Amino acid sequence: MVAIALLAALGAVTLVIGLRGASQATEEAAGTPPVDAYPAGFEPFAAPAVAGETLTGEAFDLVELRGTPVVLNFWASWCGPCRKEIPALAAFQAAHPDLAVVGVSYQDDPADALAFAEETGAAWPSVIDDGPIGSAFAVPGLPATFFIDAEGRVVGRILGEATEATLAQGAQALGDS
Repeated sequence: MVAIALLAALGAVTLVIGLRGASQATEEAAGTPPVDAYPAGFEPFAAPAVAGETLTGEAFDLVELRGTPVVLNFWASWCGPCRKEIPALAAFQAAHPDLAVVGVSYQDDPADALAFAEETGAAWPSVIDDGPIGSAFAVPGLPATFFIDAEGRVVGRILGEATEATLAQGAQALGDS
């Protein structure tokens, strides 16, 4: 009898865990992964180097923006949630002219990325990255957005699709409201 009760309890726990996993998998398949915005215990850190050629062929170095808060967005043309967040980023940029928005075209074909940026109105500079910049920021997936203060420290992040609300939280982390 005790063995049957233990098996039943184990089965119930397995079912609950399976349903939670299925729910998360359904969200991710729908293109809306959970957003990890300012997780508990997030510690600011010095921003890794972001330098290279932009999609338009210009040289870029994040160091040149020191003194200006930066919203650094990792994206790719093949990323559905990246496409969905562009209007929020564009509206954020328009509402916060004192902040710089910079993209990182992450592991994407530069021609596809440039066409995507032009099509969606992503008018900010986007650095081409075949992996090292994303690795330095420990980007677990796309999209990912990092908030870098005027001193060059990452003070917040959004892992997943950015919205106007999460971008506003980022502006507060940068000391801008």
